[in-house]
Amino acid sequence: MINQTGCCALLAGLGERLNDEVVVCCSSRKGDSACRQLAEFVAQVKDVMVTPDGPRGPAYELGQGVVFLAQQSGAAVVPVNLEYSSCWRLKSWDRFILPKPFSKVQVIFGCPPHVRLTKAESEFERERWRLQAAMMQRVERR
Repeated sequence: MINQTGCCALLAGLGERLNDEVVVCCSSRKGDSACRQLAEFVAQVKDVMVTPDGPRGPAYELGQGVVFLAQQSGAAVVPVNLEYSSCWRLKSWDRFILPKPFSKVQVIFGCPPHVRLTKAESEFERERWRLQAAMMQRVERR
């Protein structure tokens, strides 16, 4: 079984193999500095890929970092979902998915919802739930 750190390392390794720059942003370890680093990265007109439920979950629940990053950078959040014809699901908290060799992959893009600036914590939480609902429209939960 691959633990959470192993899953992050697996995804980071994949990104590096694809010649992408990898910034490991973990909400449980120095998340503020990592978010600032990501904001600088996005400001350089670079795209970032984020697992929205973070390293500890709960699964399918959007973490605060995605909303914060979008608000700070003004970047669009494009929901992307991957569905596989055949895959393994790990016995981890998020049921991490590994596609089996030669499986077909369907990439589903959603319309990027505008992330609104907020002032109060309650407004921020409402915005987080609104963005989460927009992202979940195309996801099959198993």
